[in-house]
Amino acid sequence: MNLRIYLTAHWQDAASGCAWVLLDDAGNVRESGNGTLASMPHSDEATVIVSAERVLATTAVLPRIKRSKLETALPFALEDALIDDATEAHVTPGAKLPDGRTVLYTLNRSWLARFLAASAAAKVRVRRVVPEFCLLPTRAGEWSLAWDGTQGFLATTHSLGGALDSGDDAHAPVSLQLRLQQDAPAALRLFSLGNEVQVPNWGLGVPVICEKQSIDWRKAPIPGDVPNLLWGKLAPPPRISELWPWLRPALMAALLLFGVEVCTSNLEWALLANEKRQLMHSMTETFQETFGADATIVDAPLQMRRNLARLRHAAGISDDADFSPLLDKFAAASSSLPGSTLRTLRYADGKLDIEMALASATMLDKLQQRIAETGLTAQVVDKHDASGTITVQLRVSAGSVR
Repeated sequence: MNLRIYLTAHWQDAASGCAWVLLDDAGNVRESGNGTLASMPHSDEATVIVSAERVLATTAVLPRIKRSKLETALPFALEDALIDDATEAHVTPGAKLPDGRTVLYTLNRSWLARFLAASAAAKVRVRRVVPEFCLLPTRAGEWSLAWDGTQGFLATTHSLGGALDSGDDAHAPVSLQLRLQQDAPAALRLFSLGNEVQVPNWGLGVPVICEKQSIDWRKAPIPGDVPNLLWGKLAPPPRISELWPWLRPALMAALLLFGVEVCTSNLEWALLANEKRQLMHSMTETFQETFGADATIVDAPLQMRRNLARLRHAAGISDDADFSPLLDKFAAASSSLPGSTLRTLRYADGKLDIEMALASATMLDKLQQRIAETGLTAQVVDKHDASGTITVQLRVSAGSVR
């Protein structure tokens, strides 16, 4: 559902009435009425049709300035054409013409801001504000005129147009005559505003073609290139659906990169897993070749190391996991560390449990590095600071920690 509101120059505040219509997705009228904003159906997709007399459409050559400063500079580009103070003008840029000029639409800023505030308070979320004359269909080289017999509005080219002063069947509006003196089209296409009208006898020197179609703001389609006068600071917050054309390429690129990363990681994991399986299979085969095919294997590397230690002991040869080799290598690694003090030392199951005091955390890192250089492994079991020194408990063993 889309709420369409007709905003005239008579609107002043929240107590003022407006004509409105509720359209379905196919553009058919479901409800209509005339009342205050608070009495209208709540809508997140409200479109406001501003009467032509409220919008000044003109063209100007704009200076080359940053877009962030354009909103402030635009009113001063039209200062000579404005009746009100330039600071009270809300100017929206439109299409850029081939000769370098830009179409500009002007509304009273305070009046528009007051309407938007009243709409928000009534839970009517306005998404677009469209000039009434932009509803008129136009053709290349021709102008379109909406007329009810006494007054109307005009649409020229490039979504330009405006309100016309009064006239009758014999006298054309003065504003229309002035426009024709500046730039006459090939023809004028006449659309009725509600009631059927006859082709007036204006004698303008330009053919007037009467169209059977009437213009009704309630149901008239809004062309896609029609400007939205909610621009700059008055623009509504963007929605995901509106940002999607810009977000989609970035999201697609991010998903592509994520997919590549996942595939690469999975491939690397699969290669490492396969390498691990091959290595474990090789170690199992080596173990079985050495100690017999009927040996029960739970952890081949650990069992191999323990069996080798037993064989060495049986031959009277010390093993790397024995107390003396472990102690000798640890002493060599810790001997030149300043401020280190050995407190307790315990050996069991091929491991040295050591408690010692170190001068700083840097010394601990240095000690672990030296222990690793000797071929041992040091696991930090516990660590705490006390009086400027570090008390650490290490478990030193040959090979990987078990």
